[in-house]
Amino acid sequence: MTHVTNVKRRLGVGLVAVGLAAAGGAALGTLPNGSPSIVHTADAVEPMGLYNNAQKKFAARDVAGGLADLKSMLAITANDPDALALQAIWADQEGDATTRDGALQRLTMVRPTAASQARGLVEGVTAAAAIVPSTSPVSAPAGSAIVILGYGLRPNGSMAPELVKRLEAGLAQAQASPSTPIFVTGGVPKKGITEAAAMQKWLVGRGVSASRITTEDKSTSTISNAQNTTELLRARGISQVVLITSPNHIRRGAADFAGAGTRVAATVTTPTELSRYAKPLTGSSIAGIRYEATQAAKIPVTKGAADMLPDTGPGLIGDLADKLLKELMKAGSSGQGQAPKP
Repeated sequence: MTHVTNVKRRLGVGLVAVGLAAAGGAALGTLPNGSPSIVHTADAVEPMGLYNNAQKKFAARDVAGGLADLKSMLAITANDPDALALQAIWADQEGDATTRDGALQRLTMVRPTAASQARGLVEGVTAAAAIVPSTSPVSAPAGSAIVILGYGLRPNGSMAPELVKRLEAGLAQAQASPSTPIFVTGGVPKKGITEAAAMQKWLVGRGVSASRITTEDKSTSTISNAQNTTELLRARGISQVVLITSPNHIRRGAADFAGAGTRVAATVTTPTELSRYAKPLTGSSIAGIRYEATQAAKIPVTKGAADMLPDTGPGLIGDLADKLLKELMKAGSSGQGQAPKP
C-alpha cells in the first residue's frame, strides 16, 4: 500500500490518473497494478483520524491535545488548509504566536483565501472576547450595516419580550444612523411567521422604511445567522456591521460573524442582565466562542477519506485547482461499477 508521505513525488502522474479515473468511470484506487499511482482511500486514514481526533479535543476544550494531533497530522501532510487554519486559530488560544504565525504564513502559500479568513477569525474572536455590552447607540462606520439578531418566537408567532428589546436597541441605532441599511435575521417560523418577518413588521410599524430593511429568514441558529447574513451583506458589498443582540449573546454572535467573514465594527445590546456580562472573556473562557467561530467559518468538524487531498506543496494546488481535483474525484467515484461509454 502506498503512503501519504510518498504523494508529493507522485503528483504529476497522480493528477493524470485522477482525471483518467473520472473520465473513464473507474473508481479511484481500482486501476490495474502497475498503473500510475493515485491516492488510495487507505492513504488518507492516518491524517484523517488525527484531524478528527483534534476536532473532538477542541470541542472538549483540550486545546493542547488537539494541537498535538494537528502537529502530527501536518508532519504527514503539511499543506492541508483546514489543519493549518485550525493550528493558527487554536495556537492563538494558547498564546503561541510563533505557531500561529507560522501556520498562517504557510496557509497563505497554500490557500490565500483560507489564510485571510483565518486571520479575520483570530482577530474577530479576540475583539469579541473584549466586548463590554452597552445599550448606547454608536457612530456607524461608512459603508456598514446594522444587523439585529433574532430570538425564538412564541408558539403563536408573537415575539418574546427579549426580541422586542433587541428591536428597541436596533431602532435606537437606526435612528442614530439614518442612512445605514438594516438586516434582520432569523427563521424558525411559528404559525407561518419567521423571526425576520416579525422583526421587519415591528420596525416598519415604528417608522422605518421597508426599503431600508433586508430580511434573512432561513437561519436556525447563531451560526447560520452569521453565515446567511454574510452572504446577503457581500451581495451588497458590505463587509462590516453594527451588531445588535442581548448581552449574553453578543460575544458569541460577534465571534460567529467574524468566522463567517464579516467584521463586527461595533455593538449595541439590550439592557438585560447588563452588569453580569461587564467583564470581558479571558484565557480558557474564550475557547467556547472560538470553537463556534470555526464552525461559522465552515471548517469541517470531521473529515472523510474523500476530503483528504494530496499534499502537493505550496502553490501547486490553490483555490481553483483544489476545486477541480475534488470534482474529478467525485466524478470518478460516481462512476464506480459502470462500464466506460463507447
